[in-house]
Amino acid sequence: MAAKAVPVSMVGVGGAVLLLQQGWPWTAKVDTLWRQQSMTTGARLSLFAGSIGALALALNHLTAGGSPANVSLGRADVVGSLMAVGLMLVGLNWTSVDPAAEKPLTLSGEQGLQLAEGLPAGVREELGWGSQMLLLNTAAVAVHCIWKQRLLLSRGLLTGVPYQEGPLVQRVLGSQRRLYLVNLKLFPARREFTYLPEGTPAVLLEPVGSQGLLVVAGASPRCFNSGDLGWVKGWTERLGLRLDEGERDGAAMP
Repeated sequence: MAAKAVPVSMVGVGGAVLLLQQGWPWTAKVDTLWRQQSMTTGARLSLFAGSIGALALALNHLTAGGSPANVSLGRADVVGSLMAVGLMLVGLNWTSVDPAAEKPLTLSGEQGLQLAEGLPAGVREELGWGSQMLLLNTAAVAVHCIWKQRLLLSRGLLTGVPYQEGPLVQRVLGSQRRLYLVNLKLFPARREFTYLPEGTPAVLLEPVGSQGLLVVAGASPRCFNSGDLGWVKGWTERLGLRLDEGERDGAAMP
């Protein structure tokens, strides 16, 4: 909703409260941030102080009645209202929050773990540990690891459909840059992910070294926050080193 124009005279009558009632777009944000417990202590104090100031100004104006000091009171209202609104805006701008994830969907598939044969013990351990952490601590429902166009790991909700390389996978491998599809139904190329559970709402494609890829299916749109993305990047860098070491040591790789 667009902010409505508010006359200066209204600002002088408990302006902060009136601005909130006018439907400013950040009023919903205040409620969301507070309920998600994502505001810092400083931001909460600033917002709380601004709200108390706005209420005090409104109460002072209502109780003043026909006081002969109405002119001076009006000027004080303007200054106090600006201060109260400023404190509330400082509290909002102080807060940094990731977009709220939607409710997880119930996806079809069977829980399973598939590892390629002939992998070195260190690589198997790394794949098993990292994929378990992703499935337990994030909204991931399925994890697939590809190295040199071969599937090394499939874990989570499995469909039985074989992995296939499509244009989006080729794009990530060629550019060596992450691709996060926050709402898969908006992308026509979603057809290349038939090996993921039907109706998968979000997919993360993360390069593994220079020759691999991690495909992570999410349970809802925008389900991976900045912390999840940072953890995935760190793990894929470590996994890429393990795979490179295995090849340099002459270990049998599929």
